[in-house]
Amino acid sequence: MTARHLTVLHYPPRQHWHCVEIREPSWEEVSAAIRQMDDAEFPIVQLSWNDVDSCFDDEASFNIIGGPPTGFALFEFFPGWKFDDPGGGDEDVRLWQSDQGYFCKRRNIIVDIALVLKLSKVYFETGSYDEVRHACSSR
Repeated sequence: MTARHLTVLHYPPRQHWHCVEIREPSWEEVSAAIRQMDDAEFPIVQLSWNDVDSCFDDEASFNIIGGPPTGFALFEFFPGWKFDDPGGGDEDVRLWQSDQGYFCKRRNIIVDIALVLKLSKVYFETGSYDEVRHACSSR
């Protein structure tokens, strides 16, 4: 079994934002959604292992915000796991340029898309933040 739902937030130029919802996504669909992220038109991708209409309905969903060149933040709303690189620093960084934004510390950002894809695939295949944490520590 793999993740059951993919939500991609889309902000088309000069139009209202909308969500693209994909049930039972393939890894290829998830990977393509992450690769198209640009921190403005496609600033957010979410994965859920629950049967939901949107990943916004799942506080445990795996959230990816950002895009090149600033980087990506990976986190869970509840209970609150987030990627953390202690060597990254504590300066505030704004991601999601097309709307209200998302603010985090530099230490919570990954600039290497290969690592973003690796950690996302771990969640996609396992639904486990423990497995994602293990993959972070073994990188």
